[in-house]
Amino acid sequence: MNGLEIDLETRSDIDLRSHGAYCYFESPNADVLMASWRIGDVRGRWRREDPCPPEIVAHVEAGGTISAHNASFERLAWRYILTPRYGWPQPRLEQFRCTAATAAAMALPRDLAGLAGALGLKVQKDKNGMRLIRKFSIPRKPRKDEPPGLHWNEPEDDPQDFEKFHAYCDIDVAVEAAADRRMVPLSEDEQEMYIIDQRVNDRGLRIDMRSARAALRLAAEAKKDLDRRMRVVTGGYVKACTNVGQLTDWVAAQGIPLASAAKADIEELLATDDLPATVRTALELRQEAAKTSVSKLEAFIKRAGRDGRVRGAFLYHAASTGRWSSIGAQVHNMPRPRPQFEDAKLRKDVLFATLRTGDPDFVRLAYGDDLGRPLHLLADSIRGFIWAAPGHDLLVADYSGIEGVVAAWLCGEHWKVRAIREIAEDPSKPDLYRRAAAGIFNVSVEDIAKKDDRRQVGKVSELSLQYQGGPGAFRSMARNYGMKLGPIYPIVWEAADDERRERAVRRYESACARGEPVTTLLNREEFLAAEIVKLGWREVHPAISGAWPALEDAARQAVETPGQIISVMRCDYLVAKGFLWCRLPSGRCLAYGSPRMKEQVWFRRKDAEVAEPMGRTEAVALVNKGEGEIEGNAQPKVTALGVNSVTKKWERFGLYGGLALENIVQAVARDLLANGIRKAEAAGYPVIGHVHDEILTEVPRGFGDVDAFEKLICELPPWAEDLPLTAGGWRGKRYRKD
Repeated sequence: MNGLEIDLETRSDIDLRSHGAYCYFESPNADVLMASWRIGDVRGRWRREDPCPPEIVAHVEAGGTISAHNASFERLAWRYILTPRYGWPQPRLEQFRCTAATAAAMALPRDLAGLAGALGLKVQKDKNGMRLIRKFSIPRKPRKDEPPGLHWNEPEDDPQDFEKFHAYCDIDVAVEAAADRRMVPLSEDEQEMYIIDQRVNDRGLRIDMRSARAALRLAAEAKKDLDRRMRVVTGGYVKACTNVGQLTDWVAAQGIPLASAAKADIEELLATDDLPATVRTALELRQEAAKTSVSKLEAFIKRAGRDGRVRGAFLYHAASTGRWSSIGAQVHNMPRPRPQFEDAKLRKDVLFATLRTGDPDFVRLAYGDDLGRPLHLLADSIRGFIWAAPGHDLLVADYSGIEGVVAAWLCGEHWKVRAIREIAEDPSKPDLYRRAAAGIFNVSVEDIAKKDDRRQVGKVSELSLQYQGGPGAFRSMARNYGMKLGPIYPIVWEAADDERRERAVRRYESACARGEPVTTLLNREEFLAAEIVKLGWREVHPAISGAWPALEDAARQAVETPGQIISVMRCDYLVAKGFLWCRLPSGRCLAYGSPRMKEQVWFRRKDAEVAEPMGRTEAVALVNKGEGEIEGNAQPKVTALGVNSVTKKWERFGLYGGLALENIVQAVARDLLANGIRKAEAAGYPVIGHVHDEILTEVPRGFGDVDAFEKLICELPPWAEDLPLTAGGWRGKRYRKD
């Protein structure tokens, strides 16, 4: 049976972008204006005054598939409007297919216009559509002779433009259908996962709306006070904490250089011992005012439905690896609570009762000048605004160090796999951070105590160096954990042997000769400290370090020999249908569009001791400028097309070994998370969300068990039977960082 391809044009008085599709359609003023559809070669249209087309009735009632781009939108329109208001038959959730999800699974652009362009379709999305959407789908202002209230441009007000609107809808269906025919459908397993994802989004996250509204009042009063104090401490120069330009100018006028008012730059400056008191106070005021908790609370309130639940917060296949992200409420990037907040172990019922007063002075009185700074306290407790329904608990579990576990398992870092198993059996054994530190500092693991500062070096190295990162990556992660590189230089240098020191110095000199940006961010000692740590970590992890060139070689061989399967590290590379595919242990594939080889040469810059690989075109340009010489051919580099995670543009990038490993590791971790979600659902634990490697369920009190849930989600699929997976969980009323 041919599937139904359909596109709807709708309207609502609720802003879709800021409130989300669930609230958009929940409004009594929401409506479906038209539909364009096709089943095989049969095409049709529908408008509000018409009955549901008989072809659609027959198709839906027969259980046929329904395809749409961002199909959750059409599905909600069906549920809220088409069936109850216009009598369309209600499809089952399992009937829906989403072409945006299919595109994302192939690492293609998710938006329809970008997808059509990437696929080079003959039919392209009509760029005139946004004008017509603004005209017919968004309320207009009342005219002079109209009373206040809700007013629309109706079809009869401009039949010609409304016909153009329907033609735009027709084109969208044609583009969706053409794209659908060009793409590889989701596998049965992934289609099932998409359906589970939709159920999770339908359940939603329950928000403590009373506390959230009070917290916004608290934040508004706190910001007024912060702005007043900022004016006092800067002598009126900085009018508000949000005026970062004025702040950086004022700090500079005090003789203190401040690159920007970014969080990391302020934290770095605050860590200095000789900072003038007025500058320290101003920066601390800015630091508190910049907390994102207010915007998150606003998003919670805007996106919560009538029952106080935020729905549609999770985006299936948001990353090319298959990982989810959150949209709207952004629960994936909630701030980590301050150590003093975690140490205080505050009673949440008392805390939220205090926040509900909306009074900054009362909050500070209750919790002190440090812990009770209102905006900091809101950021600390932001997760707690998500809570379980009456008579229910949140039952949550998080996979333990999953990326490190997966990388060791994939790459065959056997000592690490054994260590992970040892720690799982006996948590008193030295953790992986202490073991990494022991290798970096050339001491036994027993010499690294739990509170040893060197353990923090091991932790930062574990989190930053696995994917071929160097001093720049180590610096970024160190800043996240408030670790300075200057103070660790003496102990790192002292622990290193002569060979490691010499290699670090050569690397620094080479980086300076090439003008690498990291050399402007780190001084010589900081760079050497990071480089020595990197070298030590790589020596401790020979299998992972060896995986980077192995993956590059495998991808290169696959591109050079299309149709031939190249196996590496439990994965297979293959070029077919215009893509480089990487088949994961689960059988799911990562996709890299239009792979090709980029010719490279060895280029040695003036005064550099060693040559570096570089694209021939770039190298020739530098030779013509007299900046160095070419010393022979280097291995070509694989490049491919993909969606830039920052700009969202479809562009070409280089697939180096560290990136290839990161893609595979994160994809395998995602497949394990998906397996855990399936297990939870099948055992009667309703999943309401998942944050990175954490699964959130909402269960009746008395149902379920934390230990049993941890074991349940760690039951491995056959393809991962020897992977040492563990999880830690908790149960409670309010969501928290455990």
